[in-house]
Amino acid sequence: MQTMQAAYNESRIAPTGDVSADIVEAMRAYLVGDLGLSPGFAEARAGDELARRIPRSVVEFLSNVGVAVAEKSVLDLGAGLGGMSEELVLCGARVTAVEPGEAWAELTRRRLERRSGQFHVLRTVGESIPLPANSMDLVVSLQVLEHVSDPARVLAEVFRVLRPGGHFYLACENYLAFREAHYQVPWIPLLPKSIGSLYLRVLGRSPQFLQQAVTYTTYPGVLRDARRVGFVRLRDEQLAENLRVKKGAQWSALRVLATATGGKGPFWIDQARDCVPVRDLRALS
Repeated sequence: MQTMQAAYNESRIAPTGDVSADIVEAMRAYLVGDLGLSPGFAEARAGDELARRIPRSVVEFLSNVGVAVAEKSVLDLGAGLGGMSEELVLCGARVTAVEPGEAWAELTRRRLERRSGQFHVLRTVGESIPLPANSMDLVVSLQVLEHVSDPARVLAEVFRVLRPGGHFYLACENYLAFREAHYQVPWIPLLPKSIGSLYLRVLGRSPQFLQQAVTYTTYPGVLRDARRVGFVRLRDEQLAENLRVKKGAQWSALRVLATATGGKGPFWIDQARDCVPVRDLRALS
């Protein structure tokens, strides 16, 4: 992982008996203290975290593509403040939460202890997951890959711990975008960090988080590395099925393109759209 940021690793709040209040304070320390965002923004994000809005949408997406979580062994890779792990436990999964930051791992543990379900929390990094091969049915990772030192190695570790046919839901930042999602400022794609640091200082923001905790990930690069270790994207499988069965001029033209390009043309077109997330992956046997 990158050099550990204080917000993740150091307890900069006085823990109370109210884990929800402590999560709100931890979110404020991260967003206001590290990134220079407004207290109002931090309050809204903390509300989303406690309501598990993003985790609920992930579980809904998985259900829609036929991936159940109940009674499955699920790894939450980069658990953060524990929202995804909590949602998975509530849905009946057997959860392993991996979070390298000491402070956030402790908040995740306290959060899950309020629920009746099977879980354990590991303080470790994604580049070296202390789990047996072929031991997980599903891995979920939300906004983590851009914070590791070696994204390709993390993807290889995820593939190793997944059972053949297991699924990987991956959400990460795309640094081909024109916005830096952590600082919430306009950005030039793949802007050198030295220039980005000067830019952030001009805006009155600390560049420490950019320097210590950000790796530039891109959707095409992540998809390439995922395929290299043995993942296939469900979106690609669906496109292949559509090419086989869909009718109409559009699909007829795409079939002609596929024939002319050895089957690759329609996938090139799809993958050229950098806005397409890399999220729905399946481990090949």
